[in-house]
Amino acid sequence: MAAPAPALKDLSKVAENLKSQLEGFNTEKLKNASIQEKTILPTAEDVATEKTQKSIFEGITVFDQNNLKHTETNKKNPLPDKE
Repeated sequence: MAAPAPALKDLSKVAENLKSQLEGFNTEKLKNASIQEKTILPTAEDVATEKTQKSIFEGITVFDQNNLKHTETNKKNPLPDKE
């Protein structure tokens, strides 16, 4: 999907020495290049980690706070008295 070559009227915006080189350029001298797109897929470990994180997050968001029970805290003083 190469871009079309610019028209000669558009080449007037280019310096004269460069313009003459562009007009005389032979595209047959160019080499063909094969392009390979590399798509990196996640590894099985990445997928497992993401599933674990997603399940933990869903567990937190769905958690019912009504199941919690109120508790009293007991203050314990491990220091000895002043005797």
